[in-house]
Amino acid sequence: MSLRELALKSKGRRRRRLSSKESKSRRRKGYDAERSLVKKLRSLGFKAVRIPSSAPGSEPLPDVFATSGNTLIALEVKASAEDRIYFSPEQIKKLFDFLDMFSPYERKIALLAGKFPYKWIFKRVDKIDSYVIHRDEESEIKLEMIRE
Repeated sequence: MSLRELALKSKGRRRRRLSSKESKSRRRKGYDAERSLVKKLRSLGFKAVRIPSSAPGSEPLPDVFATSGNTLIALEVKASAEDRIYFSPEQIKKLFDFLDMFSPYERKIALLAGKFPYKWIFKRVDKIDSYVIHRDEESEIKLEMIRE
């Protein structure tokens, strides 16, 4: 059972179907977070690109990827005003599958990026699993340190 399923089960909540307006709002929030992260990475000297993916299940594509020298970073980006953000094993697997395609890079890093109001939190992942980023935790990694 995934962390998300455990959390939902323990609170006795059921997922409700989102309205069209709510769905568009969530997609827009994610899009804005991805664009903001690309700007942040570029300001730190990375070459960064947001990958607009209309078929998220078919290809191993991250939301954003960035390079600096011999380093390639694949990022899964989520935004929320809630207390936590969940990342599924399928999303993590896509990051690793994407990184595996680029053998010339000596350093390959899979990162989760959580955008909360007024705060970014980054978590490095080294294995395929479920992950949660909590609003009150600190980043495990600083983007400035990756570049060096």
